[in-house]
Amino acid sequence: MSGLVGYVGHRDASGVILDALERLEYRGYDSSGLAMISEKNLKIFRTLGRPHALVEKLAGQPVAGSIGIGHTRWATHGKPSVRNAHPQVAGDTAVVHNGILENAAILRRKLEAKGVSFRSETDTEVLPHLINIHWKGSLYESVLEAIKELEDGFTCCAISAKDPDCLVAVRKGNPLVIGLGEAELIVASDVTAVAPFTERIVFLNDGEMAVLSHEGAQFFDFHGQPIHHTPQNISWNVVQSEKRGYRHYLLKEIVESPRAVRETIAKSIPITAEHVSPDDFSFPDIGNPSRVIFFGSGSSYFAAMLGQSLCESMAGVSTSRQVASEFRYGSGVVEKNALYVALSQSGESLDTLEAARFVANHGAKLLAVTNNPSSSLARLADYPLLTQAGPEVSVVSSKTFSATIMALILLMFYLGRKNGHLTIEDQRNLLEEIRAIPEKMELTITNEMMIRRLAEQYAHHRSFFFVGRGMMYPLCHYAALMAKEVVNVHGEGLLAGEFKHGTISLIEKGSPIMFFANMKFLRKQISNDMDELKVRGADIIATASGDTLDIAEHCDRVITVPDTDDRLSIMTAIAPAQLFIYYLGLYNRKDIDRPRNIAKSVTV
Repeated sequence: MSGLVGYVGHRDASGVILDALERLEYRGYDSSGLAMISEKNLKIFRTLGRPHALVEKLAGQPVAGSIGIGHTRWATHGKPSVRNAHPQVAGDTAVVHNGILENAAILRRKLEAKGVSFRSETDTEVLPHLINIHWKGSLYESVLEAIKELEDGFTCCAISAKDPDCLVAVRKGNPLVIGLGEAELIVASDVTAVAPFTERIVFLNDGEMAVLSHEGAQFFDFHGQPIHHTPQNISWNVVQSEKRGYRHYLLKEIVESPRAVRETIAKSIPITAEHVSPDDFSFPDIGNPSRVIFFGSGSSYFAAMLGQSLCESMAGVSTSRQVASEFRYGSGVVEKNALYVALSQSGESLDTLEAARFVANHGAKLLAVTNNPSSSLARLADYPLLTQAGPEVSVVSSKTFSATIMALILLMFYLGRKNGHLTIEDQRNLLEEIRAIPEKMELTITNEMMIRRLAEQYAHHRSFFFVGRGMMYPLCHYAALMAKEVVNVHGEGLLAGEFKHGTISLIEKGSPIMFFANMKFLRKQISNDMDELKVRGADIIATASGDTLDIAEHCDRVITVPDTDDRLSIMTAIAPAQLFIYYLGLYNRKDIDRPRNIAKSVTV
């Protein structure tokens, strides 16, 4: 996913756009660029690398103007290069674009047949050429005509020296937000870029466009019919998206995880009540579904794996899970009486959105667990269930993963309480344990220095195994993914009992394994698993709760975490895994907040 921004107002547009691009950097950082209307002329600046490189480039050639657009790119069509960077330009028209134009190749051939020459390998360059060919005297009318030829994926912003006093923004596919400030307007692909300038925002819906000028903002559908939008206020505190002295956003956001979990709990159930009934939950009434189906992508899919286990153990409901990117290519069967649970921390992951639309179009009920209340997924769902992590800037999911897991625990507790699967005593015990989880998470973070020393010791390894049983299995996959993202090494998540079925042949002297041994009722099996790996030379770091003397006999090092109910034990095992991988990345001098080749929201 890439980040785009546009500005119309009383300030110098370049300063606002550059600031916004740096806030959007987590969405793409192969190249960046800026286009402005300066003295009724179009000025273009593009560079390889991050927005900071663009800042340095502009420092030597200042340009003034109050209307402009900018972009930070995650390459899809064409390798990272200056000529493939956005804005893409044709004549006096410049465009920044998110998404993939499905019919770009066909349009490109048509345009070339008409004598149009292309300078880039991008699908985006089709857009400014189409606007020029369909020029109707105004940028708005020309864009309106041009988009009639496009298929999917054309969220964009356009400016033109032929109509120098306005900016046109179009949403088709990827998100777009308009900030309404005092005598200024800012458009961006994420509210993070808008928040420092105004609290009043409008979210464009799919199939809508905005015309921004010094006179204000006007909204239209793709048929040119006016639309009225009532602005809403941003709920996130901008301060939460600042580093506040931490070396990396990822470390800051790991440390913020207990707060995110505490606020997610507080949003859903009363803090002080000794007992809760279904009526006490601030959840929508989802009825008593006979089946629950979870789906997501990336770390959200691993949360879906845990959701399946929780649904069976806490709610006693038949359940399954799906990888969102494969969902609509499978059997095509949607169970209308089932509850579908879509998981996406950003609420904009395209694979998850497409699966959610598929479910909704087939008449099944959809519940969405997301961190973004204004996201496409939250607005599509029948039942949005919002986590309270606040903005997460690092590309790698940390506090949003923890908050998502807690939201699923609360949902399954609610369902098990409502359908009578949980006994009164079990409810009381679980409720007490749930409320204690944030404090226990904070205690796990106090192991940071020990974990840092372990990471320094293992930093030279290029392959890691993450192993566990039961509820720990989704965490094994999450940790393996995080190792790939942060450290750029091989990471593999495995069920402990499956090691002997082939993978154990890879174990040799010194092979590093992080073993999540937190589930107490499986201690005997876990001890046997570790012995089987130790005799083959594995070097085992274990996380375990309570009295860990029995575990210490079977591994090399133990990270002790507070004891909790086995069904909640993943919550105290997440931070040790995150901190270990963070420090592995630090000692390997990796670009921790901006891992290569990946972006925060995968919307292509």
